[in-house]
Amino acid sequence: MADFAYSPLAGATPDPGRRGQLRLLVAALALVGAVTAAAALAAILAPGIRQLLLQEDGIVETGTVIFLAAAVLGAAASTILRGARFAVVLAGLIGLAEFLDETSFGSRLFGLQPLPLYGGGQLDGFHDLLILAFRLLQQVSHNLAWLLVALVLALSAGLVLFAARQIARNMAGTTGWLSGHALLFLHVGFIGLAQAIDIATSSRALAAVEEVLEMNAAILLAFYVVQVGWGRASARPSW
Repeated sequence: MADFAYSPLAGATPDPGRRGQLRLLVAALALVGAVTAAAALAAILAPGIRQLLLQEDGIVETGTVIFLAAAVLGAAASTILRGARFAVVLAGLIGLAEFLDETSFGSRLFGLQPLPLYGGGQLDGFHDLLILAFRLLQQVSHNLAWLLVALVLALSAGLVLFAARQIARNMAGTTGWLSGHALLFLHVGFIGLAQAIDIATSSRALAAVEEVLEMNAAILLAFYVVQVGWGRASARPSW
C-alpha cells in the first residue's frame, strides 16, 4: 500500500504523492456529497423526475454501472501496466462482482432469463444470496432472520464509522497503513447498508436511499482504484 506518512520533522509539508492522495480523497467525498444532495433535491423539488432517476436502469443505476466498470477497467489496466498489487486486484474483483450484480449477471444486457429465487423473484445478483439466507432463516425463526439483518446493519455502520475515523486521520496527517484504505472501507460499509435496507424494507423512500448508497459506493471504489493503482505513491511497493 502507498506510504501516507508525513516527514518526521514537525510541520513538514507532505510529499507530492501524499498531496495527490489527499486530493483524490477530497474529490471522492465531494462527489459523493454532491450526488447525494442532487438526488435528494431532485426527489423533493422535482417529483416528476424521481421515476427517471430511480427506476430499473434509470439514471442512478446507470451511473452506478459506469463507475463500477471504470473501477474494473482501471484495476485491470493498472495490473497489466504496473504489475499486480493485492489492493488493486481486490478492488477490481469487488468491482467486477458488483458490476455483474448490477447488470443481473448480464441478463439485462443479453436478454437472458435469470433463475427463479426461493420465495419469489429472480436470482439475478449476489445480493439475492443474502435475501435467500434471510428467507431460509425465516422458516426457522423470524428472530434469527431479523438478527441477520441487524448484524449486517451493525457491521456496516461500524465500518462506515471506522472509515470516517481513518479519513479524519488522513486529513489531520496522522496517517497509518489502514488510513490508506479508507475509501475501500467506506465502499464496503455503504454496500452493506444498502443490502440491509434491501432486505428489511419495501419503502420506496428507503429504496431510493439504497440506490443512492450503491452509486456512492461505486464512486468511492473507482476513486480507490485510481488512488492505489495510479497514484504516484502506488509506484512504490504496496499491499
